[in-house]
Amino acid sequence: MISGVFLRLLACLTIFSFFIYSYLDKQNSCTELKMHLPKLTKEIQAINEVNANLQYQIECFENPQNLLSLAGSQQYAHLKFPFMEEVLTVKEGLALQLGVPKERRAEQAKSKTPIVAKQ
Repeated sequence: MISGVFLRLLACLTIFSFFIYSYLDKQNSCTELKMHLPKLTKEIQAINEVNANLQYQIECFENPQNLLSLAGSQQYAHLKFPFMEEVLTVKEGLALQLGVPKERRAEQAKSKTPIVAKQ
């Protein structure tokens, strides 16, 4: 009788200790992840700062004053503005409508996009 109660108590303690161990293991893994969060947050902030800096550099480069000064430099002296007869206009969506008759293509096209043709 006493050995049966002792075995039941031992089985309950074993199962309880297994559940406590698994709970502590999950808590340890969560704590480890929480310890990595500040490091990852700092990395994300650094990346965002680099992105902001690069975006500022792009905006400065694409500034019309900068582009005009580059156009006047010796490095880009060979470039020229195209003449009106060199600019072709193609209606948008024309390439996607290969199987549609020409009349319907002309009706469905909405806007024109300039394309510079090299001769």
